[in-house]
Amino acid sequence: MNRKLTLHFISLLLIATAALAQWEPIGPGVDYREIQQSSISAFVTRVDLTNDQIKIISSRETEKGMRTSDWAERTNAIVAINADFFDNKHKPTGLAIGPCGIWEGTRDTRREGVVAVGKGRVEIRPQSEVMTDPPDWVEQAVSGWPLLVDDCRAFSSSKLPGSDAFTRAPHPRTAVGLSRDGRYFYMVVVDGRQEKYPGVTLSRLGAFMREELGVCTAMNLDGGGSSTMVVHGEIRNRPSDGSERSVANHLGVIFTNDDVGCGSSAVQASGGK
Repeated sequence: MNRKLTLHFISLLLIATAALAQWEPIGPGVDYREIQQSSISAFVTRVDLTNDQIKIISSRETEKGMRTSDWAERTNAIVAINADFFDNKHKPTGLAIGPCGIWEGTRDTRREGVVAVGKGRVEIRPQSEVMTDPPDWVEQAVSGWPLLVDDCRAFSSSKLPGSDAFTRAPHPRTAVGLSRDGRYFYMVVVDGRQEKYPGVTLSRLGAFMREELGVCTAMNLDGGGSSTMVVHGEIRNRPSDGSERSVANHLGVIFTNDDVGCGSSAVQASGGK
């Protein structure tokens, strides 16, 4: 190999090593990364769904309206984010399934898509696929809207639904994504409504997740002042309200040993709050 090719190979190797080094292990099969580029401040968790030491969970109906950090503490979550849009009574807009089953009065419609969770498996289903009767493998679920990336292609602004004020204006955002092979699940929060970081449009969010994270499917969740990511009990982003907001439901990653199903939460079971 000549000197020029050798230097080029070393350069590529250093770039790849630096990229890998940006991921911080925060649990078995769970890595965390912060990405600041131009006007984007993003907080990302990558979950290896093949690791049986961890499990993805969503909120019980009795946990409706909790702040994300309080829910994370209650469940001993390694990481937690906010999930679905909601009304003034903190009722999720779409289907919600927690450890104790489907939330009363919630169902899947063409209005929202579903993030369906089972053992070692997550599927992101668009609003066009209505899940009237959840398959047996689906243990928990939250909803969101709209789909941002499908078949490894991010939707352009003109292809995304919604108003200019919502879809094509910059806002804080929360989203989830999947790798092509379905092995890696991504949880993403992007800050906004700040002087340096105005937020992102939905098309920019989809492009970011496709280009930076390599996701092949992604869906937007509730954003704005709801957007919050908690890692080991610490709020990592800057919620745009200046303080954390109560939200309808949540998604989190816990140790499998902390899973108590429909029983008391992990902290309650261990004598905590």
